[in-house]
Amino acid sequence: MASPLTKAGQTERTRRAILDQARSLFTKHGYAATGTEALISELSITRGALYYHFKGKIDVFKAVYSEAYSEIIDYIDARIEPVEDSWERLVIGCQAFLEIAQKEDLRRLVFIEAPAVLAAETIAEVDQRGFKLLYEGIQVVSEEGCLSTISIEGFAHLINGSLNELALWVAQSDDPQRLHTAQELIKTLLTQHKG
Repeated sequence: MASPLTKAGQTERTRRAILDQARSLFTKHGYAATGTEALISELSITRGALYYHFKGKIDVFKAVYSEAYSEIIDYIDARIEPVEDSWERLVIGCQAFLEIAQKEDLRRLVFIEAPAVLAAETIAEVDQRGFKLLYEGIQVVSEEGCLSTISIEGFAHLINGSLNELALWVAQSDDPQRLHTAQELIKTLLTQHKG
């Protein structure tokens, strides 16, 4: 027989259930079409329980978005982990980020809903984890003499901005050719600066 949940365990289980339900609804219906009533009714919790964990619907969305972004970082890490060459790791990591834009479970949340719902500062704050990974990759290839740039930090911002815009473009279509084109474009941009 399983031991009963502690108060902290029950609290965490309720929070997790809210986030899972919210992610499902935001992915299927979008932020605007998902009311707080929909978040709580299927879970059979009170509005007070929702507000115990989150200030409101926007905070639920921020938490869902932050978790989704962590999944993106994990996906990129998994794609580059077996690759030994630093330059290839950089290229594959950038291309892996673009692949997310056609993964249906993340596409709507990250590339369609988030830009329409969250402030640019919030998106940039969450993106710092991805930017750090990109910056470190660029720094490594620069130190190895594989990259020629006047500023590592500036170049990281250039690539990050390009990746974000290309991902938005890819997310607008199911056409795999668009993803392939975006991946080739980012590879070309990087290669033009190869030292």
